[in-house]
Amino acid sequence: MKYKSLELEKPITYELEGLEIGITSNCNFRCDYCCAYQRNDGNSIGAKEIIPLLEQLPHLKRVRLSGGEVTLKYEDCVEVVSYCAARGVQTQLNSNGSLLSEERIQRLADAGLTTIHISFNFTTAEAFSQYYHIHPSVYQKIRNNIAMFAKTRVDTVLETLLFSETEHHMKEIHDHVYEMGARTHEIQNSIIMNHSGWKAIAARETLKQAVNDLIAHKKEDMTLYFTCMDRFMEELGFQERPGVYFPHCIEGKKQLYHYFGVLPSCHYWQYTQRYFTA
Repeated sequence: MKYKSLELEKPITYELEGLEIGITSNCNFRCDYCCAYQRNDGNSIGAKEIIPLLEQLPHLKRVRLSGGEVTLKYEDCVEVVSYCAARGVQTQLNSNGSLLSEERIQRLADAGLTTIHISFNFTTAEAFSQYYHIHPSVYQKIRNNIAMFAKTRVDTVLETLLFSETEHHMKEIHDHVYEMGARTHEIQNSIIMNHSGWKAIAARETLKQAVNDLIAHKKEDMTLYFTCMDRFMEELGFQERPGVYFPHCIEGKKQLYHYFGVLPSCHYWQYTQRYFTA
């Protein structure tokens, strides 16, 4: 599976191929950098609602389940993944990894999950606990879950946010990603949030230095994705090379984001009219 889907052709009629569904707004973490920080309002959508929706999309190739924390709706995730696998549709879960276990990981793998994305921003339990205000023991549980996922056939991608807490530790974080068995590391550029403002945003020169240092430090069999940095990669002198990519976070005109069961009016209205109206 290619981690980022590229649209190289321009068809006369676009068919919806990728769908992201926010399966729940609830989360057991409270991350300042999360786009769902202000939600956590109990909105959710279950497999019994999702699968009939997917059945109306004959050209579907990719489904991503996100949140909130998706594994709060674990059984729904398994059901949707199983349905998609039977259709040959690739699936991805975005998770903080804290609610997984060996049994749950194996069930998702057996159901046919294609890719798991797990956040990983800290290299010690103390730093993790101090930032997230969560007991340090959860940190080791997440690391164990990452290592278990990396041993399955599921593509295991670890996501690190480049912001004030990580900007001087990217190489060390990358080494830990490698040690846990993951071979794909996505670096996400932090964005301004209404509740946090600019305080956590990496400064221009600090970001540039962190990216260049990490590229130079990358192990040969690792793949780095620097997400949402393509818009200024030329200005900062960043260049793609084998194993180093700068994809856009929006994957093209064949993708739709379906947020917590409420269709957004700003995302590809022609698809919402075609597929989701009575």
